[in-house]
Amino acid sequence: MKRSLLCLFFGLVLLTGCPRESSDEQPVKRPLEGLTLRLAVADDPGLAAAVVRLRGEWNAQTGAELQVRPVAEKDLLDAQALPADAVLCASHLLGPLAERKLLAAVPKAILSSPQWGDIFELLKLREAAWGRQIMAVPFGSPVLTCYYRADLLEKLHHKPPRSWTDYEALAKLLAAQKPAGGGPWCGTIEPLGPGWAALVLLARAAAYAKHRDHYSALFNVETMEPLVAGPPFVHALEKLAAATKLGPANPLGYDPVTARSAFWSGQCGMALAWPTAAKPEKAEGGKQKAELIPDKVDPQIRVGFSELPGASRVFNLSNRAWDVRGDDDDSRVPLLGIAGRLGVVAAKSEHREAAFQLLLWLSDSRTSPQVSAASAATTLFCRSQLKLPSLWVEKPATAAAVQYGDATEAALRHEQWLGALRLPGRAEYLAALDEAVAAAVRDGKPPQEALLLAEKKWREITARLGIERQRAAYRHSLGLE
Repeated sequence: MKRSLLCLFFGLVLLTGCPRESSDEQPVKRPLEGLTLRLAVADDPGLAAAVVRLRGEWNAQTGAELQVRPVAEKDLLDAQALPADAVLCASHLLGPLAERKLLAAVPKAILSSPQWGDIFELLKLREAAWGRQIMAVPFGSPVLTCYYRADLLEKLHHKPPRSWTDYEALAKLLAAQKPAGGGPWCGTIEPLGPGWAALVLLARAAAYAKHRDHYSALFNVETMEPLVAGPPFVHALEKLAAATKLGPANPLGYDPVTARSAFWSGQCGMALAWPTAAKPEKAEGGKQKAELIPDKVDPQIRVGFSELPGASRVFNLSNRAWDVRGDDDDSRVPLLGIAGRLGVVAAKSEHREAAFQLLLWLSDSRTSPQVSAASAATTLFCRSQLKLPSLWVEKPATAAAVQYGDATEAALRHEQWLGALRLPGRAEYLAALDEAVAAAVRDGKPPQEALLLAEKKWREITARLGIERQRAAYRHSLGLE
């Protein structure tokens, strides 16, 4: 494919939307006539089904056939080449795939397009980047958001928490507001189940650990010495463990789906999750894994959404002391890559430019509500979608959809950010942090002691995978080199 194809595609498809006939009724040759593109979708049946439903429209507009196939994430991690021209996959896979040179960089024609300019800054400039190149097309990447009972906060004359100290104090107040009628009730629920406890800890620690003058946060960027047993993470785990005392009886039993469901069941005053209009996935045997929301929601429950809290101080690695954030230093630092979906193109594809056009078409303002919103792992990701935020939230949250959209946009335009381990070995690193959270919450182990064990395991994982290899990957994840 040559650059002229890109221009032709933009002109005929993105601007006019469909093929037209000339005045003598001879059909105009469609820009990708006769081409067959292969798209793989990793571990996301809802997303795959949404793309399948649009195959006919894609063919009518471009002339290209589209083959869609499911693929397992573990198979992508083991593959020597991508199994299709393009792949829709979890955002954290960008690093492992890019480090093995399996991906093509996004063409400059796309990066200069109005559609690309519409995407939220941190997604297009950070999460879609590897090293100094843009390697993916965003399809939506949720950050953890604070659900709160707007009706109870009004009663208490309180605003949503701006700091983690505010959050803990508000959780204590809400814990004392148990509604009449019995049933379980607590101040807040956080998703601290397997695979999620580590991410919540990182999200809480981000504002304490990400200093504007330093790249290093999770590892020393020069030596790859882990930093997760340092003061920012110890403090974050101390605050997390304290908050669980205001939470449910089984604080380690929740993921974002069940935390969201508990909120709508009237079991808590706050919850950390993100909204979604996607249908719950089916487990083996056709049974639902979890109800998205209960059949009936108490009409007294009014939801509000806010960004995760931040911190007024940040740890400075240079002098091993805490700095107070100034007025020009944002107190909130979002954690990127906790879920989300990205579109990537195979470096060895014979149809790379056409594959990128497919990803751009699937993620544009007209088709993205049909594609992205079908996955519970995504959310809105560009400014034009703020006009219809209700397409990305569950029905009881419709009245607060605009507030959610605003909170998401605000979170994704902050100057500082922390990545949720996009390195090879991510699952192992996170499992070690999961264990540290469980040890502090369930077993009462001092957070410093629990995190020292995690630090030891991180050091072992890095050594086994290769310090130089991991150092290069970590630097690339930060946008370096």
